[in-house]
Amino acid sequence: MSELTNSAKQFSPVFWMKNPGLTPKMNENRRDFINPDWIEWTDWLMPGTYFKLLYCDLVSGNFTLLLKVDPNTKAAVHWHLQNSEAYIIDGTFYYDEEGDDRGHPGYYTCEPAGHVHEPFTSPEGCTMLAISHGPIGGYDDDGNLAVMADARLHYYMAKENNALQHTTVVDYTFGTTELQD
Repeated sequence: MSELTNSAKQFSPVFWMKNPGLTPKMNENRRDFINPDWIEWTDWLMPGTYFKLLYCDLVSGNFTLLLKVDPNTKAAVHWHLQNSEAYIIDGTFYYDEEGDDRGHPGYYTCEPAGHVHEPFTSPEGCTMLAISHGPIGGYDDDGNLAVMADARLHYYMAKENNALQHTTVVDYTFGTTELQD
């Protein structure tokens, strides 16, 4: 019993705080920093929308992407099953055509879990950094659930476009592709 107690003490939080070491790269070909310009735009789920998948966690379902939306685009009604966050890089998007509450460059928004909406873009369109903490359900014009846009769907769409080389993909073992093939 004393051996177990001694080994447990060795790996206590205090041990790691005093002896953190460095985490080695799991994949020597993976870069710590990438330029999103190295990634091709992939057609997204609605006409006039495109994405660059930056991060895809196939375990938790989280994903991060750059989303570009053409000018004057009205998105399909969709439902956020988990929180989604967006930081506007250029252009403008909004939820109420009549209102003055609009996202401009440098603005941030959080679309909370359960939020159902139909956003619009301005005449200049919009590019944003979007972080989704889970899937997004897309509806057709008749109100039927048409697609569940989760991390795996984004992974396969980017893969089909040969646009995964610089994406950070997390699976059960970081860097594996066995479960994605």
